[in-house]
Amino acid sequence: MIKNYKFNLVIILILLFSLGCITNINENNNRNYDLYSKIMCPVCDGQTIGESQASISNDMKNIIDLQISEGKNDEEILSYFEERYGTEILASPPGQGFNRFVWITPIVFIVAAFLIFSGWLKYSVKEKVS
Repeated sequence: MIKNYKFNLVIILILLFSLGCITNINENNNRNYDLYSKIMCPVCDGQTIGESQASISNDMKNIIDLQISEGKNDEEILSYFEERYGTEILASPPGQGFNRFVWITPIVFIVAAFLIFSGWLKYSVKEKVS
């Protein structure tokens, strides 16, 4: 009975260590795909390098994989591409300078449309009651 217990314990430990290695591989793949979705393809219209099959996108993916294996963090990798291609390469540009205007404009239009619609609704209900 004791021998069987030790054998089961060894099997469980081996499985736990194996699952830990598999999880680490999946985390790196998820990190790769996350970075692929944050960088736009320089030759494709409106596609990230994760969506694109262009050769430059594949080269950029290989650069990302290499930099991850070198131990660089996401910010270093994104700044590497931003230095070479400019902020246009980022799928989500930083919210500073003119980009702040680009981030705020849709919110302003939605609020303005809501206010105009509610004013029109209030006016049209008031006219029907009169």
